[in-house]
Amino acid sequence: MPSYLLTHHHPPRDCVAVFAAWHGFESPLRGRPTMSSCLAGGHGLWWTVEAPSAEQALALLPPFVAARSDAAEVSEVPIP
Repeated sequence: MPSYLLTHHHPPRDCVAVFAAWHGFESPLRGRPTMSSCLAGGHGLWWTVEAPSAEQALALLPPFVAARSDAAEVSEVPIP
């Protein structure tokens, strides 16, 4: 199954809305830690997920978050 890097960015004023969007939204991503730059002032979040398509990967996010996110198909490569 393909892997996707989900990248989300929002302005500082939307931080509360982004985190509140998860309440009541069923997703295997809920309750799991992810990378974030919000506390450092960057206001981005990143997830690595497996899904059949980019659209299905974005569907793992609440609509408010997904609408402001991108999905890039990725794979691990050795770094020489």
